Amino acid sequence: MYMQLEDEFGDIVGKARRGQELEPAVLARQAGLTPEDLGRIESYEWTPEDPVVENLAQCLGLHPGKLKVSAARRYFPLYPSGHPLDGMVVEMMVLGEDFLVNGYVVGCKKTGKGAIIDPGFDAEKILKTVEATGLEIEQVLLTHGHGDHVGALSEICQAMEAPAFIHAADVSLLGPGRTKIEGQIVEGRVIPIGHQSFLPLATPGHTPGGITLVNDQVAFVGDALFAGSLGGTRRRSDYDLQRKAVETGILDLKDRVILFPGHGPATTVGEENTNNPFFA
Repeated sequence: MYMQLEDEFGDIVGKARRGQELEPAVLARQAGLTPEDLGRIESYEWTPEDPVVENLAQCLGLHPGKLKVSAARRYFPLYPSGHPLDGMVVEMMVLGEDFLVNGYVVGCKKTGKGAIIDPGFDAEKILKTVEATGLEIEQVLLTHGHGDHVGALSEICQAMEAPAFIHAADVSLLGPGRTKIEGQIVEGRVIPIGHQSFLPLATPGHTPGGITLVNDQVAFVGDALFAGSLGGTRRRSDYDLQRKAVETGILDLKDRVILFPGHGPATTVGEENTNNPFFA
């Protein structure tokens, strides 16, 4: 499993800059840097001293103390693969080779019913994980429609004879994979998995139809949130929308709720409220 975060300090600076549609020269001037120095930061070639980090935080609207923690690499989640849950099975799968994405097999221990969340790559690995759990897969749930999260969708739906569901606003992102979609994930409409249940929460921004699947113990957040960071956006309106959705939805959950993201290690609500520089 993971030994480092999906996003380091340079990623966070770059994502905050791009999300606010700031040109590198503009941010560099505001922060008292040269464009070349900013480029070195975003490409992980230079980690500046605290005063520069604080200037960048102020210019980007990030929390200065948390950004300094990121720059110093002092944060890594306590349970990067999650921890045992009451009555629920969660198998976190790191899928792919050069580019990694998280997929999940989720189930109810009492009934043996299950679901697959975000079958990104490597159908064979997903099917072996399902076999190891012994779960009966009844549905495939997609947190959003980006290709790295749905690459094995057709193979998995066919092998499991299970329908796939996604928010209506992301169907257009699926291309040919849309033929496997048999229904919509609707915010507020509970999704049962055996005796377990998940409440879909709209977390748009990274994509128009991004959703988070919320249970009282866990939340599958897709690319809305990473440990210590956010999924990327390219427009200010999407960036603001995503930050608001995460802050008022995901980070308002109980501190011990485990957050399973689309990339990188698992984290918790409490850890993100303490360490994520995108939130005050």
